[in-house]
Amino acid sequence: MMQCRMLNQVPRELNQWKNNLSYEIGGLFQYVGHLPSLVDIIPNVSAIQALINYWDSDASVFRFGMCELTPTIEKLEGLLQVPGKGSHMIYPSRGTREQFCRFLGLRNNSLDQHPDARSCPLRFLYDRFGGKSFERHQIDFFITRGQWEEKRVQAFGLVLINLLLFPQRHGKVTFATINMIQSLFLGIRGATPTLIPIVIADIFSALTNCQRKWGFFYTSNLIFQMWIMEHLAKRSLNPLGSCLLVENWIDSHRERVSRYYSVMSSSQFIEEFNNLTPEKVQWVLDWTRVRDLAFRTTQHDFIPLAGVNGLVAYIPQRVMRQFGYPQSIPMVQGVEDLRLGTVTESRSMVLEAWGNL
Repeated sequence: MMQCRMLNQVPRELNQWKNNLSYEIGGLFQYVGHLPSLVDIIPNVSAIQALINYWDSDASVFRFGMCELTPTIEKLEGLLQVPGKGSHMIYPSRGTREQFCRFLGLRNNSLDQHPDARSCPLRFLYDRFGGKSFERHQIDFFITRGQWEEKRVQAFGLVLINLLLFPQRHGKVTFATINMIQSLFLGIRGATPTLIPIVIADIFSALTNCQRKWGFFYTSNLIFQMWIMEHLAKRSLNPLGSCLLVENWIDSHRERVSRYYSVMSSSQFIEEFNNLTPEKVQWVLDWTRVRDLAFRTTQHDFIPLAGVNGLVAYIPQRVMRQFGYPQSIPMVQGVEDLRLGTVTESRSMVLEAWGNL
């Protein structure tokens, strides 16, 4: 069985920080939707370790006998209630410690006690933004208390994105994602952009990397496990579905799929996957936005996506049944061009493709 390490416990500081913010957390919704609710999801490592065995990296799908499934832009967009197709795409680029401090209003020397050039401990940020005492650490800031009041909500969003969407092996908050996070909160051309393509790309990259060698699942295993469990729980669709824009589907997730949180071993999940038939799959999820689908570009039979850990080919044509459409296996061309392109060529290709959806 494939083995891969991943986030196996949500840090308690995240729950405490969320509770401390109270009503202020609503200010994050336009940027990260219901992402704060992920702190209440219990990681299920066994489910994902079992899933890795069924991943087909060439087709970007999971194969369960006659069934093919894959996470889609529309599903993640609807689950989190965040901007997706039609929004500007954030292209991942590496940030620095200096950019990280400047965004948070921290003096550069405030991190001198943590000489790591790539990250800082969660506790450091929680102590400075998680409570209500600005004065206790005032020497570490170059901003006023009023500015700090606004920044502490963004600081929580930054930590959520870091630890739950792009977790690191050491469990620290990395500086590398700061360019993406700044783009999210400051906007691109006056509008809130989307992180969804990066999340999908990183899920695909993590699956492929973990198949090839034992390693760390550098992406959101919480969103990923929710996605597969929802497809396993056969039920009647909510007739309003994705029209319920204020519905928090993450909060109600455990109730819909409760029996899959009692399955503890990877071998039990493998038995479930081996016995999966089309009749047992919940093909369309309630929150899926099935109108005006993004399933190819004007130039390609697939959609090139860029993640923190590399480029991937996203091929939703293979899983049209997840949108309630007839399914056929398409002939996809051009994927090899994506893999062989230079970084500059690939960036241009990804941004152009996203703009032409």
